Amino acid sequence: MSRRKAVLEKLLDVLPGFKGYRQREYVREDDRLIREHIAKILMDAVRSLEDSISMLVEYDYKAADLYNEILRDLRLVMDRVKWAEYGYAPHFNIFKIDLGDLEKMKEIDGGLVDDAEKILDFIGNLKKDILLKNPVRDKAPELIKLIDEFKQLLGEREKVIRGWME
Repeated sequence: MSRRKAVLEKLLDVLPGFKGYRQREYVREDDRLIREHIAKILMDAVRSLEDSISMLVEYDYKAADLYNEILRDLRLVMDRVKWAEYGYAPHFNIFKIDLGDLEKMKEIDGGLVDDAEKILDFIGNLKKDILLKNPVRDKAPELIKLIDEFKQLLGEREKVIRGWME
């Protein structure tokens, strides 16, 4: 089966215009996989923060309320990643994504993965402090800052896709 598919792919590459179409499809698929990976990291962060809040409410209700607001923001960010536009513009789309834009998006996506992992690590450390019943209210601004940096980078990605960034 794979040999047959390889032969078919070679034949399709010979057809005029089809090779470029397939390359764009590969870019679209890569973009989807990267976004799914980022969304999974953020989902893990959301779950960890939910667990942390449920433990935190036992000894510091006001801090739990503060982190619950942060949790809502983190969920919104996760949804933005899940439903972000593809790194591909259809043939008749007004905005076209060229190779330079795709390279910029790859760079931004790498930063998004790094930022998502920072958020997950921060929440993991926060959870450890909560398990020890340490005060954690003063750490909330740092988590807010990490989420804001992620949102800013996600906004840059959206600008690239829409052609608003040079």
